[in-house]
Amino acid sequence: MPRFAPASIVCRRACLILSMIILTGAALLAGEPAADESAADAAAVDPEAVKNLEAAYPAAAAGKTRHVILLPHKERGAEDDFKVEIIAGRTIDTDGVNTYRFGGEFRERDIPGWGFSYFEVDALGAPLSTRIAPAPGTPTVKAFAPGPRMLVRYNSRLPLVVYAPEGTEIRWRLWRAEGEPQPAAEPQPAAEPQPAAAR
Repeated sequence: MPRFAPASIVCRRACLILSMIILTGAALLAGEPAADESAADAAAVDPEAVKNLEAAYPAAAAGKTRHVILLPHKERGAEDDFKVEIIAGRTIDTDGVNTYRFGGEFRERDIPGWGFSYFEVDALGAPLSTRIAPAPGTPTVKAFAPGPRMLVRYNSRLPLVVYAPEGTEIRWRLWRAEGEPQPAAEPQPAAEPQPAAAR
């Protein structure tokens, strides 16, 4: 007859697994790591970022939602090769033919006494789109329509916190530098044309 672990052990294991899932989900909120990031890297959220989030960043005001991005931990030197793109938008019904987007703007705000900052995004308003006429009977397709976006430096020791109007989605992705920095070369003057040889 199979032996089962006591309920207390099962509960502790389930809680541990749930905590890991929550941390991983927070790190991947509204985006995914670069294709070559391993699952272990994605789950390795810096505890300093969680501590700073709990201590410094206020809850959202009425009518706003607080979006939190906890980045996978990287060493300080490695972080210089990465940037984080934050995109505000909304999933809407589209015709599957035209390109849709929203207007709006990100603003960076300081948290007094902390030296940290967070971001706010305006209400997105009505979507804008290209004007291609779809074929009659074209079915509607739900798709994410991006709005304002910004590129910020990678710092895994701080959370990226965005306050946005309710109903706004926040997504993110990583940009990575490729290769070593190259020196800018001084352009060489064009060679003087040589006179044609006399015949």
